[in-house]
Amino acid sequence: IFESGIGAYLVSQAFVNRFEVFYWRERDNEVDFILRKNGSVIAIEVKSNAQKKTAGLEKFKEMFKPKAAFIVGDGGISAEDFLTMDLKKLF
Repeated sequence: IFESGIGAYLVSQAFVNRFEVFYWRERDNEVDFILRKNGSVIAIEVKSNAQKKTAGLEKFKEMFKPKAAFIVGDGGISAEDFLTMDLKKLF
């Protein structure tokens, strides 16, 4: 539910701020949300429990060199801080 809520927020913001939202997966590695605007890429992993597995995020960073990559939730930015962030400033 937490990941879906963050995803719904991102999709609504994508429409307003004109960026694209993707999901990335390669074999066992995945990243919950990839944002892209004007060639800039942002990787976002959502964590709602104590599991801190971020191998997918690390692999994505290694392969694609995003402008930013971070965790929302446990081990990263709080959901409250993320939901009040001005996402267009990420790009």
